Amino acid sequence: MAKVNKKVLELPIGVKIISVLYYIAAVSSIILGISFLAGASIAREALTSQIPTLVLFGPGMLIFGAVFLVVGIISFLIGRGLWKGKNWARIVAIIIAGIGIVFAIIGIVQGNIIGTLFRLVLNGVIGGYLLLNKQVKKVFL
Repeated sequence: MAKVNKKVLELPIGVKIISVLYYIAAVSSIILGISFLAGASIAREALTSQIPTLVLFGPGMLIFGAVFLVVGIISFLIGRGLWKGKNWARIVAIIIAGIGIVFAIIGIVQGNIIGTLFRLVLNGVIGGYLLLNKQVKKVFL
């Protein structure tokens, strides 16, 4: 039986960079999530005796903490999928970039030009690169 040689394609450097950006976003989101959860605990236990209205922030902080943890885990999985050349991760990253473009345009229309302009360009470059680059398509498909 003859051994089949599979052509191994090198992952483009741009995909590796995008993957690292997802890893950075994952770590940041997880740190924020843990911070919100810790903050909720501190607000509930230590500070409520001194400032009773802080009790109101506890549930919101728990929700934000949980959301950031979930976003961090999803970002990590996308980054890992991109690094391993998984097409599902490429598709999800393109969708997220598209959503980011829409929100950036909305932000620009609302007058927040400086912050959202950077997001618009970043999401446009990421989405366009993953969607249109021929070498990326060859590796993922």
